[in-house]
Amino acid sequence: MAKQREVLRKIVALKRQSAEQHLRAIQMDVDRIVSDIGQLNINLHALDEVKAGFDALRLAEEHGHARKLIADIRAAEAVLVVKRTELHEAREALKRAFHSQEQLSVPFTG
Repeated sequence: MAKQREVLRKIVALKRQSAEQHLRAIQMDVDRIVSDIGQLNINLHALDEVKAGFDALRLAEEHGHARKLIADIRAAEAVLVVKRTELHEAREALKRAFHSQEQLSVPFTG
């Protein structure tokens, strides 16, 4: 029985490690998307600067640059919502793995 419990501990530890890695990967994705949205916003606001000049603004509007930036921001925000949901689920999975580890650390009374 002790051998089975030890094997179970190792399996749970590997599951916890996997959950931690998955959580880190999703968090990195979320951070990257937030950074991308910030950069897109900076680029969009740069179009409003007076320094750009009429010709540059006219060309940007003519080629839909501002509309494309806004569409890119909205698309990135949609992806961010999905990733934040995945992040929440990954956190919950990690909590369950920690809980399982705690349960296995309690001495067996059977």
